[in-house]
Amino acid sequence: MPIPLYIIDSFTSKKFKGNPTPVCLVPEMPSSEEMYNIAVEMNLPVTAFCLFPQQNNVYQIRYYTVTGEIPACGHATLATASILFKLTGDAQLTFNTIENILLKARHENGYSFLTYPKYNGIPYTPSAALMESLGMIHYTSAQFCTELDTLFIETDDPGVLKRLKPDYIKMTDADTTIKEIVVTSISDTPEYDYLLRSFCPWIGIDEDPVTGSVHTVLAGFWKERLGKTNLKAWQASQRGGEIFVNYYNDKTEIGGQTVTVVKGEIY
Repeated sequence: MPIPLYIIDSFTSKKFKGNPTPVCLVPEMPSSEEMYNIAVEMNLPVTAFCLFPQQNNVYQIRYYTVTGEIPACGHATLATASILFKLTGDAQLTFNTIENILLKARHENGYSFLTYPKYNGIPYTPSAALMESLGMIHYTSAQFCTELDTLFIETDDPGVLKRLKPDYIKMTDADTTIKEIVVTSISDTPEYDYLLRSFCPWIGIDEDPVTGSVHTVLAGFWKERLGKTNLKAWQASQRGGEIFVNYYNDKTEIGGQTVTVVKGEIY
């Protein structure tokens, strides 16, 4: 049976920007081998597989990169939610991940929002080899989030962030204990509060065009820096993307727009 396929650009209002995301809506979850093969065929950062229709008011969702399954992905969840909102007319829905984490989603005025737990980082000292692989000499602060296996590095110079040209082979050789590095800085324009770039060569994504889940840490970090609970971020990748972040005492809400670029079937 053909599998309905959508390719959605997440965290953008313009096609060919944001994060391109294949979304497969399936009546039953394919085998791990088939999902992996589809992800390799798509050859995009993350491919989402979602059971449709929902079961017991919950949508089961899985995520694959070209190197295998990953437990969570913000931009792929946002892309999937945006399609389901259009197909069902619902304004709220719930996803369940392979780790049995329930993610709430809502739709409002053309934007989709996801609710995540709040995560914190602990102080961390990156190795000289890792910093060299990034092409950074100095940094302002660094912290590691165990829930995300992600290292966050702050620079006080937005220009440094924008000019980074990492050596991904050296990066993976320098540290095998993490799966992602996020470099962040205050914004250099009034339109945004902070900037970020995300590098994930450990899971087959050299630079992620736009990232969702890392704002579960960045929201609290920039709330402390800026004294704001409603934040707007720009991911300064080649494609670029715009993320809206709402900080609450017990959760983080991450939102943005999406654009459908492709609709078809996998045979």
